[in-house]
Amino acid sequence: MIQFGSCRAVVFDLDGTLADTVGDLTTALNRTLIERDLPPPPEDAVRGMVGGGLAKLLQRGLAAHGISLGPAEHDAVLSRFVARYAANPAERSTLYPGARETLDALRAAGIACGLCTNKHDAIARDLLNTLGIAKSFGVIQGSDAGFPRKPDPAGLAHVVKALGAAPESTLMVGDGRTDLETARAAGLKAVVLVSFGYSVTPVTELGADAVINHLHDLVPDLALTAGAQ
Repeated sequence: MIQFGSCRAVVFDLDGTLADTVGDLTTALNRTLIERDLPPPPEDAVRGMVGGGLAKLLQRGLAAHGISLGPAEHDAVLSRFVARYAANPAERSTLYPGARETLDALRAAGIACGLCTNKHDAIARDLLNTLGIAKSFGVIQGSDAGFPRKPDPAGLAHVVKALGAAPESTLMVGDGRTDLETARAAGLKAVVLVSFGYSVTPVTELGADAVINHLHDLVPDLALTAGAQ
């Protein structure tokens, strides 16, 4: 077990890290594809397409059928896709085991928690509120709230600063290469990747400081007191 006891803040990714959101993403994507008379992919296929935001997911969904749209048409289809997803982002989405308890333990130990996601800001907040964990975060940063998408580090750097933390005392928890590259570029102390997310490449091959198989594993890795566990 690698311990990160000097961390004073933790920034989480959302999709594939704290919550399994692929069910609602699949519903919205498939309705958008069906509108264009395209066969909907199964949920397992969509799981491998998630990452980088809704625009990337739509692009991959269309590319699976050999389709590439021009900018104007793509923007129109994307707008409908986003609207469908925003209307119901939490019907089938669920927290991963241990997510709520881990966030509670971090707060009890005085560790500031933030969230940095490529999901649209309003959708992320709606989802977090529905799942009942929005109040666990001192800062929530979505993809359209003034900063570029990950792996650009600007949004993550903003979250760290807004938490009142320093990069060298902040840990990033994510589920794949994008989170790893973002955290490295932002100069964070360390990166922990979960093994159960949406990464196509096995996370053990990405060079993170640690890989965990359950969110509960983060508590001992941070050397929290027994009372906070």
